[in-house]
Amino acid sequence: MLTERAIAICLLEVLREYSDFNHILSMSEIIGKIKNIYGLMPDRRTVYSALDTLVELGYDISFYKENGKGYYLRDRTLEPSEAHLLSDAVCSFPFISEKQTAQLMKKIHSLVSIYERKQIKNLTVIRADKKTINKNVFYNIEILDEAIELKRKVTFDYYDYGTDKQLHKRREKKYKVNPYGMVYANEHYYLVCIMSRQQNVSMYRIDRIQNIEITDIELDINDIDPHSIVRNAVYAHTGEAVDVVMLIEPKVLNDIIDRFGMELDMSEVEDGRIKVRIKATAMGMKYWALQYLASVEIVEPKVLRDEISNMLKNNCYP
Repeated sequence: MLTERAIAICLLEVLREYSDFNHILSMSEIIGKIKNIYGLMPDRRTVYSALDTLVELGYDISFYKENGKGYYLRDRTLEPSEAHLLSDAVCSFPFISEKQTAQLMKKIHSLVSIYERKQIKNLTVIRADKKTINKNVFYNIEILDEAIELKRKVTFDYYDYGTDKQLHKRREKKYKVNPYGMVYANEHYYLVCIMSRQQNVSMYRIDRIQNIEITDIELDINDIDPHSIVRNAVYAHTGEAVDVVMLIEPKVLNDIIDRFGMELDMSEVEDGRIKVRIKATAMGMKYWALQYLASVEIVEPKVLRDEISNMLKNNCYP
């Protein structure tokens, strides 16, 4: 009985690793791989019985009588395209360290056959130069998730990069914050929180957090919606959202919609430009608009327009 169970487990692993629609295994190939990889010597009757057992357990296996060639695992946790998409996402996330990226990639690749895995590896590029050097990101996420569930404050050290390209503690005193949620924005993963004894919402990059601890202190405020905060934040600048009116060239409309979504109000004006109305934080909009100077003109609010104008004047050189 033990050997039959072992054969079923080994058979499943062989089908996961070496079979797919384009790589169908014959019975002799299956027996050969079980022998070479696991050192077991099953006969055909035992393998047939193991195949039936796997089907009874819910595994979708294509049989010889269906395809006329052999056997392969038809239904997988991830399709090759899904595994490729997840692999690309993991590689592109800068808040995951290079080592953790490799570990996650290995787990994702184990869910497709060895042949499909090779195709994914050929198409995926890891940008190691953009990866964080903080290896505590997943631990931080677990602790923050627990603190948010318990509605407890957390303390942590926060780090910034120095000219030596290493992370350095921003201050000696630990931050104590009310955590309300975690969001992915601007290619980074952020903690949305409020500092103790303050009212303004802040966003801290989770890959810059270290030495995090959950306290026994309950949250100061409980009715915070982190997603509504991030929806109006630009470049992680939080604060009260203001009504912003800008005139844009049609060529940057794609960028505008990509950044601010479909809910913005638009109307064409006589000079061919488009008037756009959005709600966003003033500080974030200031820095966002500066990169589109040739194509975007901030009209309202006047204080924001004046701040941008003064920044340009102060940075002009004769």
